[in-house]
Amino acid sequence: MCTFFTTLDIVLPIFLLIVLGFLLRQIGILDETGCGRMNTFAFNVLVPAMVFYNIYTADAASFRNPRLLLFCTGSVTALFLLLMAAVPRLERDPARVGVMIQGIFRSSFVVLGMGLATSMYPGQDMSIIAIASTVVAPLFNACAVICLEVHSQGRRPDPKKIALDVIKNPLILVSILAVLLLAAGIRFPAAIDTAIKSVSSTATTISLIVLGGGLTFRGIGSYKKELAVAVAAKLLLLPLVFIPIAVWLGFSQMELLCILILFASPSPVTASIMARNTPGADWQLAGQIVVFSTTLSVVSLFCILYVLLSLGLL
Repeated sequence: MCTFFTTLDIVLPIFLLIVLGFLLRQIGILDETGCGRMNTFAFNVLVPAMVFYNIYTADAASFRNPRLLLFCTGSVTALFLLLMAAVPRLERDPARVGVMIQGIFRSSFVVLGMGLATSMYPGQDMSIIAIASTVVAPLFNACAVICLEVHSQGRRPDPKKIALDVIKNPLILVSILAVLLLAAGIRFPAAIDTAIKSVSSTATTISLIVLGGGLTFRGIGSYKKELAVAVAAKLLLLPLVFIPIAVWLGFSQMELLCILILFASPSPVTASIMARNTPGADWQLAGQIVVFSTTLSVVSLFCILYVLLSLGLL
């Protein structure tokens, strides 16, 4: 029973923030335009500030063990290649194939990840997840561009465009800056340091509220099969495959939580935004994958966390 309430304490705060955003949208305090602007603000300012601060204040020893980064890179790449081969056999509509692929392999790694980690390990060093994001974020972006361009537009992806999209990603830019400052031992004056910390501390809360504000359940009738496949793969199949492998390889505690977030968290809002900006992609399906994976992840994450806590792995 103690494990049950511990798990509830971890998951419930995140769920309540998403519900708050949804309710604010229903009563008119938030609207679609406002949520879009706030999401842009969170993606370009708040979340990068959070990633920067967690790396900037990290223990340099966190960079000396590449095992977790290698696992994340290798497993996501293998998953992406498998999906590129398998999903076209399940779905014949090119406009939906790329959307389903990115809906399955991409996750809310940074936003939801930091929220879970903070709830589970309050006051502890979050640099492991921040450092992992420096690898995961560009990999997600590059793979998403490839699958959307190949299937939605029917053309070979442009390596220059992919490289430019990765380089322009704010998470990558602030990560590089933070690593350079950490390696050089450079520290900002106390006032600047405090300001960055204050901004970064708001990232998870605002991002989750905006996520809830963007949820809409309209127009699901024509996507039943695609939603069932994508959400079941995202929330059930991937954790059942990759978490046991991670445990077998000896990952535990914060490292295992990082892997759990990578493969068990819902599809991010950015997946819907990228699909909307890709000609030929079914961006409405992308949005519904975000909505349903986010909503149902409350239950799936609770169950996975409960099992891992009961086994003493987290």
